[in-house]
Amino acid sequence: MSNKYVIRWKSKMNGRTGQGTKFFEREEADRLVEELNREYPQIHHEIAEVEVEELPQEQPVEQAPLSNETNEAPLLSIA
Repeated sequence: MSNKYVIRWKSKMNGRTGQGTKFFEREEADRLVEELNREYPQIHHEIAEVEVEELPQEQPVEQAPLSNETNEAPLLSIA
């Protein structure tokens, strides 16, 4: 497992909170938080450390067969 960071935020107007789903390295998260707090002063942004499990290697996607018996692409009509 490795440590990554997400952006957590809280509205100064109504108290609503949330947390982003994109993972960042520490330096990138710090820069983004500074930028977001400058551009959106009504929302307080901060970084939150999360543990991320290593993702398994991507498996190849199996393609579905074409719809007709001859394995030709379906014809499109121009209407």
